[in-house]
Amino acid sequence: MTATSALEVHSISFSYNAGRLLKEISFSVAAGELIALIGPNGSGKTTLLKIMLGLLAPSWGEVTLLGLPLTSYPPRTRAKTIAYVSQQPALSFPLTVRELVALGRYPHGARGKESSADKLAIVIALERAAATELCNRQFNSLSGGERQKVLIARALAQSAQVLLLDEPTLHLDLNFQLQILSALKRLCIEDGITVITVLHDMNLVSLFADKALLLSGGILRGFGPIAEVINEASIKELLDVAMKPISGDGSEPRYFVPRRPFLK
Repeated sequence: MTATSALEVHSISFSYNAGRLLKEISFSVAAGELIALIGPNGSGKTTLLKIMLGLLAPSWGEVTLLGLPLTSYPPRTRAKTIAYVSQQPALSFPLTVRELVALGRYPHGARGKESSADKLAIVIALERAAATELCNRQFNSLSGGERQKVLIARALAQSAQVLLLDEPTLHLDLNFQLQILSALKRLCIEDGITVITVLHDMNLVSLFADKALLLSGGILRGFGPIAEVINEASIKELLDVAMKPISGDGSEPRYFVPRRPFLK
């Protein structure tokens, strides 16, 4: 753990009535890093995101945000500092895209009357999420990929320094997956925003993430640079899938292809 960390998780455990779900999780994320949170269904990924956001209180341990305990932040200050994009909701929003993105300015005091700072933040959020061309459309008329970009823009309008996303590429075609992850990567590189996102595609992880956090059975199985923690053995152990690595020329990321599963 270092003083320059954007977010730190200290020995977090979490229990439901049925038993413990997370067990003594610890890691530290630096400003400007894109972290891929990887694990099988039911491994505790969404629960961990909600604890990092403050929506759930851990049974043990502590989360620190920019060097301060997360619990020390007043709700409005916390909303200015850390933002969340959940799995694509089924709910409808009878608003235009711009109106919906403007809701992200609520923690900054917007009450129907936008300041010049609010207006600028909305424009920048739409640009960074590659959603400017959607500005005047009704949210309910958008495709799944377009909606996801707008929800990311709403989170960006909060001007938060840490962004948590739960499967932002779920159900999206490859073009939208690449658009969304490219936009997130630019935020890390150009603005120093820290991104922690649940991903399932190992090749997208290799292409975009700086580090991977491997979670299974509520236990942290690995955390570190992609080249160190993502390999044939770790994928097999984590996801029970046999993958064949394909190495690039040294400057390209390493990719993985599933082995033919039913051949001996």
